[in-house]
Order: sequence, then C-alpha cells, then structure tokens
Amino acid sequence: MWHTGGMQEAIDTKVTSGPARVTIMRPDSVGNGAIRDLVSGFARHEVWTRFAVHEIRQRFRRSVLGPFWLTASMGVFVGALGLINATLFNQDVSQTLPYIAIGVIVWGFLSACISEGSTTFISRESYIRNVPLPISLHIYQMLARNSIIMGFNMVIYVGVLIWSRTLPGPAFLLIVFSAPLLLINVAWMSLAAAILSTRYRDIPQVIASVLQVVFFLTPIFWSTAAMPTRPHFVQFNPLFHLLEIVREPLLGNAPHLMSWGISVLFAAAGCLVTYLLYRRAYTRIAYWV
Repeated sequence: MWHTGGMQEAIDTKVTSGPARVTIMRPDSVGNGAIRDLVSGFARHEVWTRFAVHEIRQRFRRSVLGPFWLTASMGVFVGALGLINATLFNQDVSQTLPYIAIGVIVWGFLSACISEGSTTFISRESYIRNVPLPISLHIYQMLARNSIIMGFNMVIYVGVLIWSRTLPGPAFLLIVFSAPLLLINVAWMSLAAAILSTRYRDIPQVIASVLQVVFFLTPIFWSTAAMPTRPHFVQFNPLFHLLEIVREPLLGNAPHLMSWGISVLFAAAGCLVTYLLYRRAYTRIAYWV
C-alpha cells in the first residue's frame, strides 16, 4: 500500500514485513510525480479530446441545434447589448457590436473554465478514485470542452464581421501568439481553482461571486476609449489585459505592450504558484474528493 503521511520527513525507502510492503516517498519524488502527472495527462490528448466531444454530444443529444443553442443564446445577448449601447449612448452599432461580441465570447470562455474548473475534481470523484488516469487529464478535458464551445461561439464574431462589412487588418495574425497565452493563463487558473475547491468546498461559491463582480469591472461590453485615463480597477486588472490581447487582433489592432507584458508575467507567476500548489496537493486529491 501507499503511505503518504509525514511526507516532509519521509525518505525514499521500502520496508518489507511479510506480504505487506510500505513505500515511503521523499519530497523531491512527490515533485517529480506532479510533473509526470501533468505531462502524462497532456500526452493522452486523444482520451481527453474524445471525452470532451462525448460530453458535448451527451449534453445536446436529441437537440436540433445542438451546441449552437449556446451560440444562439449568446448571439441574442450580444445583439441586445449592441442595441442598448446604440440607443442609450448614441454609438455606431457597426463599430461597437464587434467589440462587444468578442468581449462576451472571450469572457464566456474564461469565466466558464474558471467556474467549471473549481468543481472539476469534485465532479470526477468516481474516475479519480477508481480509474487509473492522470488527475490532470480531467482539467485538460474541461479546457477542451470549453474550447470547442468557444469555437461554436466564434460563429457570432464571423456573423458580426459580415454584417458590419469589416475585415480585420494584418494585426489579426497576432492571434497566433495571444490565443495560446490566453489558454495558458486559463489553464493555471482552472487548475488552481480545482485544487483549492477540492480542499475547501466554499471556494466554488466564492469564485462565482468574484466572477460576477469582475464581469462589471472589466471592459467587456463597455470601453475606456472615451475616458481621459483608465481607472485603476481596469489598469491593474489582469483579466482585462488577457481580454485585450485577444480582442484587439480580432478587431484588426495591435494590443498595447503593457497588455502583452502583464499577460506574460501573469502566466509565468501563475504557472509557478500553481505548480507548487499541485506538487503539494496532487497526492491528496483522491482523499479530498
């Protein structure tokens, strides 16, 4: 059997007494195991991709539109926000609608990954305890599922461009760099939320409340262009900068260097902290769920 108690003082030895065998792990072997779990989970991309597709099919089976129901509801929401801005603030809807559409789509992906990430390990309790798969695979599956849904929602962005008769400029190619950077940040935030929520079951409710507040503090459907200076809650909001590095290329503009810098630093610091957290917790997750 495996003995995980007293991990800090443990040494890598094996003690055999009769038929039973006890394996005691050192802290460095735990760290290597965490890395192996993350790498082996990512390497099984065929497994978590198929699981993600199967989940979407099961969710929308016997439905006429399938996942496009989510696209339709988000499209109505985007259209309503565009109409409100055009009516109340006398703005050109052909200019504001693409801005709103991209903001809502990207925010929907980001918030869904973080909120669903907080319950990923809890909802996969039976798999974690009974199926010999890397624990991180469940996070990759959740990210894949929401990435596929975001792909469906991008139909709204294409439709808005066709309706407004606009084409993004050469800066559109920067999406090749900004999209992976967004995904890296979303991945570590989802994993950190999953670990903390598995240990402390109040965290999912806290995350849901925080996301609701941040939604209104982040320029998703409103812009800071008309403001003389950006408010501090925008200037130092990393989620705003993550949104900007994706939205600006899709609008044909180059993101500000500050947005690139904060997004890269946010990814580096977040990945390091989340790795240290996962290194400490991953052997205990099966007991926490």
